[in-house]
Amino acid sequence: MAGKPIRLAYLPWILRIPHFTLFSRMQNKIKKILIVRFSSLGDVILTTPVIGALKSQFPQSRIFFLTKAQYGDVLRADPRIFSLIEFDPMQKNKGFSGFMRLVSELRSQDFDLLVDLHANLRSFFVRHLTKSKIKLKYNKHRLSRFLMVHLKFLKTKAIQTVDSYLEILKRIKIYAPEKNPLIFSSQDNVESSDHFLLEQKVKKDDIVVGVHPGARWETKRWDEEKFAQVCQILIEGHNCKILLLGDAEDDELVENISKGVLKPRVIQVLGLPTGRILSLIKRCDCLVTNDSGPMHIAQALQVPVVAIFGPTHPKLGFAPLGSKNVVLCANVKCSPCSLHGEKRCSKKSRFCMDLIEPKMVVEAVEKLLKENEFFLKEA
Repeated sequence: MAGKPIRLAYLPWILRIPHFTLFSRMQNKIKKILIVRFSSLGDVILTTPVIGALKSQFPQSRIFFLTKAQYGDVLRADPRIFSLIEFDPMQKNKGFSGFMRLVSELRSQDFDLLVDLHANLRSFFVRHLTKSKIKLKYNKHRLSRFLMVHLKFLKTKAIQTVDSYLEILKRIKIYAPEKNPLIFSSQDNVESSDHFLLEQKVKKDDIVVGVHPGARWETKRWDEEKFAQVCQILIEGHNCKILLLGDAEDDELVENISKGVLKPRVIQVLGLPTGRILSLIKRCDCLVTNDSGPMHIAQALQVPVVAIFGPTHPKLGFAPLGSKNVVLCANVKCSPCSLHGEKRCSKKSRFCMDLIEPKMVVEAVEKLLKENEFFLKEA
């Protein structure tokens, strides 16, 4: 141990020097930045304001972003990212040896700034084993969210996830004026989507409403019959064309909703890669969705969103922000009953979802289309 140099990354902890003090001495030397967020789709998208803030502060820096391979498509076209590092736990990085291979690749880079936006066990090892002069980890606010779910009577203050991500940058005196997520669609995906829509006879002046009825957890899914009613009303009342979006495993759900719509103006879109889904949502004039990844995609593409929240509540921090979006929530006493909607409903009825009616969703869509200067055509 004698004579071994002290790692610069540990100096703020050892000497109790605030991060911004060390940072102010190195500000002109920040050339390589690593951002870590492995999953999930929505969370990865919500980190993009951090990308923007860092690129604005260090325009000449090279930003590396580490995420799971399955979410890489959502960041692949981002011009602010120098290198997208994709972690593949199923193949290339499978098991302990595969993970250490990833760590070895990261250690060879010697970063100036590492920003851990995941704060889990995997990112802990990445953070501690990767060389970086300054290391930051975001606060998940676990206690606050636990109280919101399990001790609702305490009236815990809502915390936006984007604010939590940006909060850690304040430690190094970076304040982000822009909090809206931002993602980009590649030209190839845009052209492929345009060709697909042309085949489906969707014209440039058609009003297209995207509908995404799926969600990772079944409790977060609004009733398929109600989705079908919304589609029917928008088609009959305003001559809208409906893009019915879903994952490969949503085929039965999408098919059931399509059968519930009388007029054949529903276009099914199933099992496409994230990049293609992204470009199709970009063409939509509005998206109706449960609390899910596509909700965040639409928000980050500045597509107006009608988001339906039930067992998860907007106050947990994942709801879309801004006047271009409408969040529908019944605000029943038992919600939120879990952080991500994984808990089965223990009530006689899913009041948090059942109290949201198709008329409320249609009125929200009409409001957004009118506010964004889309002329609602009568059928």
